[in-house]
Amino acid sequence: MIGQTSGNDLKRRRAGRLAGALGFLLALALIGGSILPVYAAGPPGMPNVFIGTVSTLAPAGPVPQGTLVQAFVGGGWRAETTTDAQSRYFLIVPEPGGTVTFRVAGVAANQTAVWQGGEVTQLNLTIPAMPTAKYTLTMAVSPAGTGNATDMTGSSPYSPGVAVSLKAVAAAGYHFVSWTAPTGSFASATAAQTTFTMPSQDVTVTANFEVGGQYTLNMAASPMMGGTAYDVTGTSPYNQGEAVSIQAVAASGYQFAGWAAPAGSFANALGPATTFTMPAQNVVVTATFQVASSPGGGVCFIATAAYGSPTAEQLDVLREFRDGVLLESVAGSQFVALYYRLSPPIADFISGNSFLRTLVRELLVDPVVWVVRAAGDVCRD
Repeated sequence: MIGQTSGNDLKRRRAGRLAGALGFLLALALIGGSILPVYAAGPPGMPNVFIGTVSTLAPAGPVPQGTLVQAFVGGGWRAETTTDAQSRYFLIVPEPGGTVTFRVAGVAANQTAVWQGGEVTQLNLTIPAMPTAKYTLTMAVSPAGTGNATDMTGSSPYSPGVAVSLKAVAAAGYHFVSWTAPTGSFASATAAQTTFTMPSQDVTVTANFEVGGQYTLNMAASPMMGGTAYDVTGTSPYNQGEAVSIQAVAASGYQFAGWAAPAGSFANALGPATTFTMPAQNVVVTATFQVASSPGGGVCFIATAAYGSPTAEQLDVLREFRDGVLLESVAGSQFVALYYRLSPPIADFISGNSFLRTLVRELLVDPVVWVVRAAGDVCRD
């Protein structure tokens, strides 16, 4: 019978049983979303994995990329996949076992196999010929006017089993929800970009949208050198009213001070890990940081930006000058207060440009530090 394996093939499969078992564990982890839920009531048995090539006999040759390959056990559907650019397939057929039959582009394959749990079965499939009938794919949108649905492959009509690339784009004020069709199958019915496997009939595929636009969330840090702000959810754009997980991580020498945004709301504006509720607009959420408390207190913002660190030894010289000289007089105290009001935005601008940092450090801050040190040495002498 076609599909029976030789004694040598059987020995090779048994010799590779351990490697196959390890492969199954990895495969089960990767496809957990589709197979593991079937066995939620208890641990699953080992499936039978089938791999090989797919070809036609007349004319002799490989089938096109994207051709649908399906596995059936006892007449019931068990698994399906599509061929790659080399006409190869990979099928994971779960238990219970029995005689496994295959269909390629809706045509019964010449090969069958006996299901064997925990095995990797090399089985090259053939069919007499690819089906000649082709069917029309029509794209639709529901409700009308809420977006666009596009056949990206763009070569309808299609043969049964061909995987067609689809894309949905929502109109302003709406967002994509799902794909629907009376027959055929989607790689992901909830992804705006996906593939649809053609059935053996004309079919209309509909992109469904709902009211409520999707808006972009961008994350920022202030000052930029103070730390990093993360969109933990990581699936921007978001629907209006959607709660997004965000997190702030302070850089060395800084501490988190709070969140800020021109619109939307925070579950906890002072918590480094919190959620942000999206407004009906694109929005930038900013994590603000401040220099961590130190025994000397306070900070020289511009110098910190120039040196790229709040712990540079030159900053100790400036702090000592501030505390021991400037703050000892009324005029000096007023100068320090004015500096703290004006310098943060300047420091923020400098910190994002390496050329400016070098320029400010070498032409401004380093000379000031040298003068302060020299003055201190003269006073000590």
